[in-house]
Amino acid sequence: MRRGIVFDFDLTLVDSAGGICANLNALAAEKKLRRLQLAEVRRTIGWALADAMRSFWGDGPIEEEWLPRYRSFFEERNYAGVVPFPETVPALRKLRLRGARLGIATNRLTPLGIVRAAGLDTLCPIIVGIDGFSPKPDPAIVLEALRQMGLKADEGVYVGDTDIDMKTAVNAGVAGVGVTTGNHDATALKESGASHVIENLSELPELWEEIK
Repeated sequence: MRRGIVFDFDLTLVDSAGGICANLNALAAEKKLRRLQLAEVRRTIGWALADAMRSFWGDGPIEEEWLPRYRSFFEERNYAGVVPFPETVPALRKLRLRGARLGIATNRLTPLGIVRAAGLDTLCPIIVGIDGFSPKPDPAIVLEALRQMGLKADEGVYVGDTDIDMKTAVNAGVAGVGVTTGNHDATALKESGASHVIENLSELPELWEEIK
């Protein structure tokens, strides 16, 4: 029996593309790097941030300079530009009323602050980032979120918007639900291992009743 749902964060629960792009471009201006377009940033959301930076600007002082400064921009701007999709909060409330345990597993390093700023920490109290874990598609963060929920893999579902998320679900041995609010359509999500695909989170409470 399925008892818990773990969510990806960016472009699954929240529209964060604008905020991420703005902060990357603040970093680019400071470090005299190429300015980025929103479309190219959006394509990389869900990747480990270091990998995204390499795709934009090549090899450089990523760990020593770029990552710490980018994270400071997010703190300085109070996570501006990261807001839940309209369907997110109503869907999470319905799922909790239906007995689902909820959590978040994301490739962000330390996601508690931004989840709290988005107002989702009380609805999804289990929050796991990659600090101390390998990034997706390694299943470690999903399995850790389920462990903190007191659940085994076969009791969980992972919901995400990318092929990486669905591969992570497969690697974790959990059911994968793809949502087309990000960069991948239904075909791509199914080919990557999604058991089910929905257009947005408003469809998830009813799907939960079918698959739990």
